[in-house]
Amino acid sequence: MDYDEMVAKIENIVNTPMREFNSEELQGIVERYEKNHIKSKEAFERARKVIPGGVEHNLAFNYPFPLESKKVWDCYMETIDDVVLTDYLMCGGPIILGHNYKPLTEKVVNTIQDFGCCHGITHEMEYKAAEQLQKYFPSCEKVRWLQSGTEADMLAIRIARVFTGNKHVIKIGGSYHGWADQLVYDLHIPGTLRMESHGIPKPVFKYIDSCPPNDIERLKEMFKEKRRVAAVIIEPMGGESGAIPVEPSFNKQVEEVCHANDALLISDEVVCAFRLDMGGGQAYFGYEPDISVFGKIVGHGYPSAAAIGGRAEIINTVAAGVGGGSKRAYCGGTIAANPLTCTAAYWAMKLVEETNATKIAGKAATRLSNGMNEIFKKHDLPWFSYNYNATVHFHTSCVFGIDITDPTQAPQIKERKEFMEEMGAALVDQNIISVAGSRFYTCIQHTDEIIDETIQKIDEICEKIE
Repeated sequence: MDYDEMVAKIENIVNTPMREFNSEELQGIVERYEKNHIKSKEAFERARKVIPGGVEHNLAFNYPFPLESKKVWDCYMETIDDVVLTDYLMCGGPIILGHNYKPLTEKVVNTIQDFGCCHGITHEMEYKAAEQLQKYFPSCEKVRWLQSGTEADMLAIRIARVFTGNKHVIKIGGSYHGWADQLVYDLHIPGTLRMESHGIPKPVFKYIDSCPPNDIERLKEMFKEKRRVAAVIIEPMGGESGAIPVEPSFNKQVEEVCHANDALLISDEVVCAFRLDMGGGQAYFGYEPDISVFGKIVGHGYPSAAAIGGRAEIINTVAAGVGGGSKRAYCGGTIAANPLTCTAAYWAMKLVEETNATKIAGKAATRLSNGMNEIFKKHDLPWFSYNYNATVHFHTSCVFGIDITDPTQAPQIKERKEFMEEMGAALVDQNIISVAGSRFYTCIQHTDEIIDETIQKIDEICEKIE
């Protein structure tokens, strides 16, 4: 499905009345959810007494309450109620080999036994993992390991300001780059600006602005207005990991605008690396960033995994050490580059390449996306699906496509978001777990048989729509 067709279908969904579940069917979905997941509900009630909202991560929340896992393997998750779910959440994207992939697990366990998790000095896996990352991302002449995608994005904009001497940073509306103060701006739905910026003083955003998705002419105008722009930061597939699809040449155009104005291009590869392409968004779309940011997928879901890489002269601004007269982008992190994480990163990258995981998971995603489109057509629904290799989006209520400036669309945000939550519950009712009821991540364990079973279950869900 090409970009123009995606945009036309999104506009059709947001400009027409939303298709909803039959009320009796929805009631049945919620009642079965309550009945089948009693222990998860009890665990949630206990957790919310000591944890704000009862969960630690946004993706962990499901309607009407979050589930608690007991065991994961391959592409399955078993809850504490002994319900086995086909897993398309994949920890939010980093799992592409499958849960507890034995060859990777063995390498990590051996490292823990032999070296421990963290001991405060250099270990060989630190530079071996950096060399391995550089193999797939030649734009990363130097690499520094960090602990989360949020931290890496935060450092990227600091580096850009130090290196260029400029202050302004432009992001693309709707894109997510973690939860650091300056980047909690214009999230999820383009045009929302400071809507989710509670607790962050307004002056923090003095040097942050956003450009509407796929609007290269507006970006050029912003460079003229701001003049001293340090960097533009992008999600290669478009906002929300491709839920707001990107025009294929847009990233390359952004690169050209940046370099024509002596600004840096930052490519946020947290979701794209190894899942979209072995060389991430920059290889897939054909552009060369100055700085690349990596997160959870670089360590295949093992904790404290993130990195930043780029041109040597740029990344050298974060050289470790105390003091020194030259300008530098200060960063630290006792846990960064620990043996556990770097071992996981090194072997995960090697195993993804050796198993051809990016291609295999992508093939499964294409089969799933095509199958869903056939089902939506069968039921005469305006919904549609597309995939950026191993990331599958399926638009039903299309909340991410809302035009916040349209007085007829903006009031629908809450209703359309709630429908996505209901869709997530309907998927759990079919023993499937997704990302926010609108996205599937595939891995090499999702066989043709499993994909076909999933398509059949989505057909059953569609029968419940009025």
